[in-house]
Amino acid sequence: MSRLPPDSYTARRLEHATPEHLHLTTRRTFIGPIPEGWLNSHRKQWYRYYVKQGGNRAPTFTAAPTVDAGDDTTGHADEVLHEEVPRPSSQSTDTHQTQQTDTGTGPATTSSTSLLRSQRNSALDTASERYQDAPTTQSTSFAEEHEASVESVQRDGGMQQRPSDFLNPRRVSSKVQAPKVRFSEASKLQLRSRAQRIAAKGNFRMSKIKPGELMKMDKMLVRIDITQQTIREDYDERVSLGVETKSMDKWREFMVTCRKHEQGAVLQLYQTRVIASTADKTKQKPKAQIIMSQYRAKVNMFSSLDKTLCIWTQEKNRTYIYFLRPQSGAAAVEWYTFLRSVLGLGRPRSLQVNVPDLGVSLRLDDPFKTLETSEVLKEAAAGNEEAIAKAVSDEQGAAGAIVARCIDMLRQSQQWTDVIESWTKNDRIGLAWKRYDRLEWIHGAVEQKMYGTIAMQRTHDLELRPKDHYPLQAKTKKGNTVEEPTPVEGFLVRLTSQQGHAKRMGRMQFKRLYFTTQNQYMVFLRPARAKPPPPPRMRPRDGGNAPSKQQLINDTPLYYDVEPFPLDDEGRVAWLDTEGIKSTAQLATHDQEAAIEADRNTDMLMACDGFIDMVDIKRVRKFHKGATPLDENLDSGSDVDFQDATSNRTANDGSTSELDEDRTFELLLTNGLVIRLQAYNQQSSIVWMSRLRKLVKYWHHRAKEDMDLYKSVREQNLQALQIDERAEAQVGSFAYKWEVSQSYASPIMYNLCGISSCRSIHMSGLLFRKPRRHATFTRCYVILSAGHLLIFQDTLRKSGTGQKLVQIHHERLGSVDLKGCYLYSGLLTENDLLYQNQTFDSNAPGHHALPRIYLEDGWTSTDEDAMTCFVLWHAKSKSWFRSSHLVDDVRSNERKRGLNPEDGQAGGGTRAQTKTKMTRVSQLGVTGRSVVFKARSRAERDRWVLAIQVEIERLAAQGEEVRLDE
Repeated sequence: MSRLPPDSYTARRLEHATPEHLHLTTRRTFIGPIPEGWLNSHRKQWYRYYVKQGGNRAPTFTAAPTVDAGDDTTGHADEVLHEEVPRPSSQSTDTHQTQQTDTGTGPATTSSTSLLRSQRNSALDTASERYQDAPTTQSTSFAEEHEASVESVQRDGGMQQRPSDFLNPRRVSSKVQAPKVRFSEASKLQLRSRAQRIAAKGNFRMSKIKPGELMKMDKMLVRIDITQQTIREDYDERVSLGVETKSMDKWREFMVTCRKHEQGAVLQLYQTRVIASTADKTKQKPKAQIIMSQYRAKVNMFSSLDKTLCIWTQEKNRTYIYFLRPQSGAAAVEWYTFLRSVLGLGRPRSLQVNVPDLGVSLRLDDPFKTLETSEVLKEAAAGNEEAIAKAVSDEQGAAGAIVARCIDMLRQSQQWTDVIESWTKNDRIGLAWKRYDRLEWIHGAVEQKMYGTIAMQRTHDLELRPKDHYPLQAKTKKGNTVEEPTPVEGFLVRLTSQQGHAKRMGRMQFKRLYFTTQNQYMVFLRPARAKPPPPPRMRPRDGGNAPSKQQLINDTPLYYDVEPFPLDDEGRVAWLDTEGIKSTAQLATHDQEAAIEADRNTDMLMACDGFIDMVDIKRVRKFHKGATPLDENLDSGSDVDFQDATSNRTANDGSTSELDEDRTFELLLTNGLVIRLQAYNQQSSIVWMSRLRKLVKYWHHRAKEDMDLYKSVREQNLQALQIDERAEAQVGSFAYKWEVSQSYASPIMYNLCGISSCRSIHMSGLLFRKPRRHATFTRCYVILSAGHLLIFQDTLRKSGTGQKLVQIHHERLGSVDLKGCYLYSGLLTENDLLYQNQTFDSNAPGHHALPRIYLEDGWTSTDEDAMTCFVLWHAKSKSWFRSSHLVDDVRSNERKRGLNPEDGQAGGGTRAQTKTKMTRVSQLGVTGRSVVFKARSRAERDRWVLAIQVEIERLAAQGEEVRLDE
């Protein structure tokens, strides 16, 4: 039977979503035609990108899961497993370029590795150039982040099965042989060390770890505080409110290692990426070191939201507090579990899983007994690479094994039979950590490292839930249901300036743009950067030559649908083969086309110049004579050529005194301004108006329902916990687990769409930003997509007086590349806030924030500034680093030839000359730049923090930035 591999784009999408949801969130409609001027400049590149490159190229997969050797971990942000796969082009193999974070104006960079998208190795400024140079730079388009080995679930009774296969009988999957995995020396050493400690829990006999041997390492952001007060053993964000501290050292990036020590272990902070495997080979002394013994050091999770760790040691009358922030939240929790085990604190032997939909709780005894007593783990502890890969694979299935065990337990009760059958047929089932009103789904790196992240049960409740996605329908005031319409895109001519009127001697300004709807936004970009979808009849031609301009015009309908995942009569993806009739090449081609379509939408969002919020559109109507004072000077006709769409300028293309009323329609905004858009002809204008009316209507209701959900969740928790809104601000941030056990968390608010990349936009909304520590906050729109925060202007003001001006669209200001960024929130942001709200409320002494209401949607908040803030820290200094991939290869080849890696000679031979590959990395041990964001409330901040953290974790495993020195 012909199947798609489990690491393919489609299979990864179907792991979290149903075929129907996949179809509805990826369909689009292109309203044409494509201008002749655009075809003159982009015809060949467009054809090659979609047909020659997209249809005939062989898929190339890049394996990059993280692996490390913590006590309860299987991954590491800086150590990468690589699957050796031949690449079709040498230009596409350089994946070690590091981009500078851009917080100023201009387009963002594109350098993200997504769970469901391809790797992007070039800057956004060259996105259109990459599209135009498709034959050389697009040879690895839809490559997925390949797992180190095939995922398997070890269940009781010796039965191995993927959890998604168990819960979804119709899910497309294939049983393939585990690929050959190549470990770097650093990865192998850490994994072996970790396997030894886990094996010890299973009473295996093995050699002990020698003093000075490396146990675990990771790149982290570190801050050091000092206090003269005595700190409790449960010191965290809540307890810190009563502790007065002074900052000794600002946030700096270090390589944090843990070695075996006579007193237990020692934690060392290095300013180098070249780490010695044993302490006696260390060439550079650490910046600081902490003796991790149960009498001298304590450890706790400081923030349950961003997973910042804190370690404190007492020397004489002073207590030093070290705040550690790994890039990945999963790595942070694993470090917490590992450090607790180093200090002699054991892990709970039972696991409680709540099923909120059924109102029951399940207790699992020894959920990792199979893993700890596995013979494979014993071989891995001895250093066998194949056993290490198999141990990693077994642990990646631990979360699925817990789900399968819970389902088996629920099946034993007759009253849940119907519910379980409904779940297994229609829904995807997953695990999520719940704390107060937020859900943190177990997926990706967290799912693969379930052994370590189990420590979260001290602050969170583990729940078994169906995987909910962002709704595809909304309710009107009358109770009618409105389905989400199909998004649209195409070329249009905008006949309105940003302020809604002309400025040039009574003439109407015009600008040729490409519009595409993404969620509630009409995003526009310059035609030179646009990537229209291929028409249905554009297929490979004899000789591989691109068709002529006239042939493309004849083959392109006026408008056509784009459906990467069409459905058949049974509700399945039509092109997927369940009977083994279609060849593997045919399935791979369809899968490639779907991945290319997802990349196309993301690339256009990255290259956009601004957007029009459809929630601000009051009416979509035909052209109204006299809608603006400028109409008195306009004549019938049009001297704006639709076919000329080659402009790449940011300013307006020109001005005109003529207007073709038949092909012009208007968008009436709530602020009274009118946006005039001109289509190709009258028929195309009618299609645009019809589609936009449906989209505007739907997103009006959808936005209202989203805000109503925020309000209803808060109101439900206020009633359940018998508190008021002012107390809710404190409870949401600092309450203990048992205090909020009766709270409610909405799976729709914390849905799976952002995690599984169902849409190009992960999250969007209003935030307050200051790009530097001493700047002031400005209100802006922010869109989170593909590892970038796109910043858009909220309010247009006069340059001299600052007077507010009405505007028709929100212009793009800049972007923040999340690659290499660290995120922290809560009370740790107080030093970055500087100028906090110091108002006094006589009704609540000690509370500095006055109640606030936001008139655009009626949302209220009484949260303190620190509860609504989060900070993105990124390095501002770069350095060169020699990658360990080449170093390990050179050493291996020299050993095979009998050469000494130290002097390069053996029996009179000379060391071969080898080119050294260098990569740009952040400089360790120096201060960086902080970008401070403030949300409207604590609830909104929590959503932003979790969403951004998902994107950062996707980027954290792109390359290895550490080298083991033997």
